Amino acid sequence: MLATITLTTNSFGQLDKTTWLVGGTGSFYNYNGTYTSTSNNADTKVTNIDIKTSIGYFLIDKLSVGLRPSFSYSKGKVYQSGVQSGLISSNTLFLIGPFARYYFLDKEKQFNLLADVGYLFGTNSIPIGNKGKGSISEFSISTGIEAFFNRSVSFEFLVGYKKKYEDIKGATGYMDKKDGFQVGIGFQLHLIK
Repeated sequence: MLATITLTTNSFGQLDKTTWLVGGTGSFYNYNGTYTSTSNNADTKVTNIDIKTSIGYFLIDKLSVGLRPSFSYSKGKVYQSGVQSGLISSNTLFLIGPFARYYFLDKEKQFNLLADVGYLFGTNSIPIGNKGKGSISEFSISTGIEAFFNRSVSFEFLVGYKKKYEDIKGATGYMDKKDGFQVGIGFQLHLIK
C-alpha cells in the first residue's frame, strides 16, 4: 500500500531544461537481410541483441539530445546457393553516435509518451580468411512509453524500426543491408543539474 501511495503522489519525471538523462536500453529483434560480395550473394535470418547506454541533456523542456554508446551481438543463418547454404554466423560490434528524444505529454505525468531517434556508426573487420576493414552505420526510430517510479527513475518500453548498413572493403568486397522491427526495455535516470 505504501508503494501505491508513493507512486500516485510522487511519480513525475524531470523533463525540465538542464536536466541530465542517463540510462540504458536492451533491445531484441529479428530481421531478414541480404548481402553481396565479389564472390557470392546470400540471404540471412538473424537474431540480434543490443545494449545501448544514453547520456543526454535536456536543451529545452521535454527534449533531450546526447551520445549513445552501443554493444551489439547477432547470430543467424546464411542461405546461399551452393555448398555453404545454412552457414551459421555471429558478430559482436561496438558503435557510438548521437540521439534525440522528445516527450509528448505534460512534464508532471506519471507516464509519458516519447519518440527517440538515433544514428550510430563504427568500424568492422574480418580478422580471418580474406581480411578486410569497413564501416557500419545504423539508423533507428522508436516510440513508446516511459513510466516514472519517482522524480528521477523511470522504466521504458519502446517499439520501432532499425536499418543497419555494413560495408567491408578489401578482398571480401562485403556489403550487408539489414532492416527490421525492434522491441526494447530499459531504465532511465533523470538527474537535476
